Amino acid sequence: MCAAVRASFALAWMLSLAFHAVAAQPPLDPVATLNRINHNYNTLKDACQEPDTGAARGHYYCSGVTLRMVNDGPFNPWDYSPYAIKIGATSYSWIRKDLSTRILIHPAGFILRTPTDAAALGLPVKEQGWTCIYAFDGGTGPERKWYGCGFFDSREPPRAAQGTMNNRNAALAYGTCAEASVSTAEQWTRKYTGLMKGPIQYSQCSWNAEKPSDWNAMIRVHESRPNTTNRDPFAYSAQVNEFMLKNASATHDGSENMKYIDAFIYNVNSTQNFATRGDQAPPKPESGLNSARNFQKKLQAQGYSVPILRLDFTKPAQERFSYVAADQAIDLTAAGGPQPPMKPAPVYIASATWIDRYDPGSKKNEWSLKVMPTAQGKAIQASDQDALYRELVELRAADQQWRDNEKSPGSMRQQLSCLVRNYPAKTEWNLEPFRPVVSPQEAARAGCNPISR
Repeated sequence: MCAAVRASFALAWMLSLAFHAVAAQPPLDPVATLNRINHNYNTLKDACQEPDTGAARGHYYCSGVTLRMVNDGPFNPWDYSPYAIKIGATSYSWIRKDLSTRILIHPAGFILRTPTDAAALGLPVKEQGWTCIYAFDGGTGPERKWYGCGFFDSREPPRAAQGTMNNRNAALAYGTCAEASVSTAEQWTRKYTGLMKGPIQYSQCSWNAEKPSDWNAMIRVHESRPNTTNRDPFAYSAQVNEFMLKNASATHDGSENMKYIDAFIYNVNSTQNFATRGDQAPPKPESGLNSARNFQKKLQAQGYSVPILRLDFTKPAQERFSYVAADQAIDLTAAGGPQPPMKPAPVYIASATWIDRYDPGSKKNEWSLKVMPTAQGKAIQASDQDALYRELVELRAADQQWRDNEKSPGSMRQQLSCLVRNYPAKTEWNLEPFRPVVSPQEAARAGCNPISR
């Protein structure tokens, strides 16, 4: 085949793939998605069943929210990390109203649609793959065989006590708690005390992902530890549990899971990344919103458009998740059903306008956001700066100038704080997303206009 023909064929094939990707799955109404997820979070159901067979399934099947928090980087958030490939499975967490979880390992991530919701919507159903769940982080690694669910001893775990199940995932679901003669929360608590027996993170057994009784025991165990010691920093109720999903391939490619992603999320109250096993570098703070926007664009490029939702553990359980149109990096208005409500008129910001101008510090043109506060905005600039900044985020954070140029998460917030603290009489604020985050003292010395060194 000649080069021109090959090039023509390749182009046609790529265009065909691109067209196919756009039509991979029609977008759902984002507000309907939000309402479903909040409903699931608040539904305390412990009798999930396969709709056609009536077989019992784990709680995740019809209630709660299954999520994976993940760093942003030059990869897809749904792909398998090198460490997950070694384990043969990937770590998720499961949260629900009756769990006190409020700390997540990364600021952003995604939610997998419950099988019950997927079936009701006529979308692909994730019937198989879940193996076990730990009451707390299980320190999972290659030492735990059976896809991260075995004992922490590098040996193949026994299976004699698993019992019989007849659901579609019975061949994979497994838990070492049964093998350790642990079937209740009380037995678990007596056996795994931490202290001289070693950290609970590594000594604890795993619960079978498809046994409702194991899920009930897991919840009671998790809630039984409101506090912990320095020896067991991950074994208390504010921390996450660990829910294991067998990888669909032996390589990094996790594209099998794209069709099950219901939404991307970010934790509005944290930019913290915790260290995890397999990390190649020390963790750094990360803007959850920026990461979620990148995830959203990557998934849309594959033909799936889902919303970004905010996750706020300080809000009432009924409002745990929220949808804000300004957070979105893609256009979701084509989705069917009722559209998101209109944003209320600004109260604190009279205007916010982008200006492309030369910056003498960076010695090149940079985007600057010229912000004019209202009288009410000036009145609360020091007493309720969070409300002022939230309104600014609602107005302009989705703009490309902000989204693509704030390389140092929190830069715009710091500049506003610096201006209010050091120049309280100013009636116009100029904020540049390219500026680095520095100490308050450095920012003040730079006239609130720090430059990367």
